[in-house]
Amino acid sequence: MHIKKINRFYVFACLLMLVSSCAQNKKEIAIVDKTGFCLNDFMKDDIIKVPVKKSPISESILLNSIVENNPDNLVHFVSLVSGVVTKTYFTLGEEVKKGQLLLEMMSSELSSLSSQKTSLQSQILVAQRELESVQEMHHDKIASQRDLIEAQSNLDILKAELQNTNAQLNLFSASSERGVFQIKAPASGTIIIKNVASGTQISAESDPLFTISDLSEVWIMANIYAGNIPYVKKDMPVEISAVAYPNDLFSGKISSISQVFDADERVLKARIVMDNTDGKLMPGMLVDVKVEKEDGIMANAAPINALIFDNNQHFLVLYKSDCDIEVRKVTPKVQNSTHVFLENTIEEGEQIIVKNHLLIYNHLKALK
Repeated sequence: MHIKKINRFYVFACLLMLVSSCAQNKKEIAIVDKTGFCLNDFMKDDIIKVPVKKSPISESILLNSIVENNPDNLVHFVSLVSGVVTKTYFTLGEEVKKGQLLLEMMSSELSSLSSQKTSLQSQILVAQRELESVQEMHHDKIASQRDLIEAQSNLDILKAELQNTNAQLNLFSASSERGVFQIKAPASGTIIIKNVASGTQISAESDPLFTISDLSEVWIMANIYAGNIPYVKKDMPVEISAVAYPNDLFSGKISSISQVFDADERVLKARIVMDNTDGKLMPGMLVDVKVEKEDGIMANAAPINALIFDNNQHFLVLYKSDCDIEVRKVTPKVQNSTHVFLENTIEEGEQIIVKNHLLIYNHLKALK
């Protein structure tokens, strides 16, 4: 019986020591968790903290889009005379200046206009002399006022016809010496269509010989599908990206939205007018237009670059003091290109580390 009491006492003492030891270990672990990591001076100077803010939830929408010419800056050149192209001085895609020689063309109409000009010049000399004669006769009371008016009218008609002929010759920069019409650029821009080459037979009913577009400003036409119509509005800011420029983002805004649904493509068309002085956006180029969809629901938001994804979970590194850094598991609701919107596991105003937070996260993870 005495031995049993001693054994019970021994077992109780061992259990007491074990509990005491566990408590001590827990205490030490708690101390490590709380004070085992502090930001040193270098890290304090190299971190950035931002507060959690409550913001309307916004979600990115991508609109398939294409770059087009501004139709107000297009010039189509259609020949007013028939003939044969003898030489061209431009290529497709080339930039040209207003007044620059683009092509030369032989035409029978040039000979006709040149002959007509010579004939009119001769007729004007004759009409001028007749008018002078009638004026003298009218002064001597031999010719009537009517005769004087008719002589003056004949001279004016011939001069008008000569002026019209000269205008036609000047329109095509006619060179009588070379026997060709010289077609010059009516405006500055880029040749985007070329339907002519040396030897081409053209007529006054032909398609445009070439088209010049001023590409310093282009239109981006974006497709808005039915489900996104409520969220895309006029004057909304947009970001534009292109495969050709993976590191570039172009900023703009929606200038107008068509009020007519495109039955073939089943979309509404949104137009974005873009400055293109650097020439990067070319007609026919496919681009993505991104707009932010807002539904009016508020949620706590953190910068997207603060989010850490590890072991199929999301974490944020919260700053309370230099020696009180917390890694908190969070559940994203929605995220866009700049922010992540969170469930109620974080409070508005709490400080989040957004620079060097991954380094701190790995330090804290190693201490566990």
